[in-house]
Amino acid sequence: MKKTARNYIFIIWFSLFIGYCGTGSAEVYQYQDADGNWVFTDTPPVYDSDEVTRMDGMVESSDGLRDLQKQLHEKYHPENEVDAAAMATVTVTSSIGTGSGFFISDNGYLLTNRHVIYGDERQAEVFDKAVEHIDDQVEIAEADIAIRENQLKREKEILDEMAGAIGKLSDRSSQKDALKSRYHDRLAYYQAVKKDLERQKSAFVREKQNYENEKTDYENKQAVAGISRNFKITLKNGDTLYAYLVRASSDHDLALLKIDGCKTPFIHPADKTRISQRQKVWAIGSPLNIADTMKDGTVSGFTNGYIQTNAQIYPGNSGGPLVNENGQVIGINTLKELTRKFEGMGLAIPIDTALDEFAAELR
Repeated sequence: MKKTARNYIFIIWFSLFIGYCGTGSAEVYQYQDADGNWVFTDTPPVYDSDEVTRMDGMVESSDGLRDLQKQLHEKYHPENEVDAAAMATVTVTSSIGTGSGFFISDNGYLLTNRHVIYGDERQAEVFDKAVEHIDDQVEIAEADIAIRENQLKREKEILDEMAGAIGKLSDRSSQKDALKSRYHDRLAYYQAVKKDLERQKSAFVREKQNYENEKTDYENKQAVAGISRNFKITLKNGDTLYAYLVRASSDHDLALLKIDGCKTPFIHPADKTRISQRQKVWAIGSPLNIADTMKDGTVSGFTNGYIQTNAQIYPGNSGGPLVNENGQVIGINTLKELTRKFEGMGLAIPIDTALDEFAAELR
């Protein structure tokens, strides 16, 4: 597993090397930190290192920044502030899947959910329990196959003994015909049981291999997610950039990422005192791998520190913004609580919670 994880790290590093933010002449550096993680930034490390590489060809404008905001506005000509907010929303891809995120500043900082980059802890727990149950069932099946194989082995020994006894009897012996009849009946039964066991064993081995491959693939992806610090970001126009992890919150389902060398479109935060029930909102993101999707609804309430909305939120919306009619972000879409009687309740982490969490980094 360690070898596989290293291979993933190399792939991530190689992708970053060839596909970072811009195409010009600013100073962007790559180096490994004290923990061995690759860092890509427009600010050199505070210590001298022979391993620091200056990367050229990263910007295109005179001030040393690729102007993504201008590029996207000139292409899409947003008709209103909600459309403008959609241009600051991105798809975030990690080793465990895709989610959404959005720029919160013009210098490349973006917010998303922690589970988008590291995986859903609840799903991981469900998976682990399922794996434990299946592993137990595999052991039971293997033990059953071993017992049946031993029974067949003993049956073969009995058949061989019967064949030996038949061979020693005289052709004129009255016992020989009776023993031969019993032998042929028992041989037919043995062959039928053996054929059935071989068929079942072959199917079991095939399914077990598929299961082991899927389990290994999942575990490898989880391992890579746990150490990854760089993630693919896809803009509204389909351009791919690479962002690095600034910090993941330990208290909230939040993470702060950043791209360097770019001037980015961003969404202004709403005034928390002006968020109210029945307020019109839009959930923006990439549900079900369908990028640049907007679903409207209203704020239906507040529960356990979350903003509650009836705007449809699907897998992939996680990390995207919940914005008001002025295109200001009021929350970060984070999950959907399903109930028995209702279709679902979308929840978002209030934007003030994220701004307070990452105040030191965003100041």
